[in-house]
Amino acid sequence: MIEKLILVRHGETVHNAQGIAQGWNDSALSPRGEEQVARLAARLAKQNADAIISSPLGRALSTANVIAGAIGLEVTTLDELREMNYGGWEGRSFLDVRRDDAETYERWIADGDCRCPGGESHNDVRRRFANALEMIQAARPVLVTHGTAIRIAVTVLLELPVLASRHFAQDNAAMNVFLRRGDRWVMKLWNDSE
Repeated sequence: MIEKLILVRHGETVHNAQGIAQGWNDSALSPRGEEQVARLAARLAKQNADAIISSPLGRALSTANVIAGAIGLEVTTLDELREMNYGGWEGRSFLDVRRDDAETYERWIADGDCRCPGGESHNDVRRRFANALEMIQAARPVLVTHGTAIRIAVTVLLELPVLASRHFAQDNAAMNVFLRRGDRWVMKLWNDSE
């Protein structure tokens, strides 16, 4: 059973810096992202983790591999930790999406079951993360994943409505720590990126 859960977001990518939706598409870590990940790995080395589980997407896996080198654990991947599938919005700037597909975008941010065109809804990601928690056997895992996935994950852990995810910031290479207290989770640290 998980006792301490550490969620981390991958380092900044080239597309993050440009404001482009990545989703299941990928982009390499930027030089800034590589620096962020090196600092994050040094901080995680003090957290006494017993597993590193990563989204299989390249930006998360690159981040996880640096962390693994710092703490001496191997990385396993779990598809359920992937970012939201933004479908037809992937590869586009979110500013363009808001302007060119305003009606769908407004429904998507107001309705947890509204899917991105050809992609997933907030509740789809929520179900995936809840399934991931059921699959993980480690007591103190580090989960390396993505911004929207982490913001939705916090709604699972703290039993909040899925659209509350919009009220949580999640910076690149941020660390988030949750502790199990009986049958509930307590947020110990949120969006700690330095």
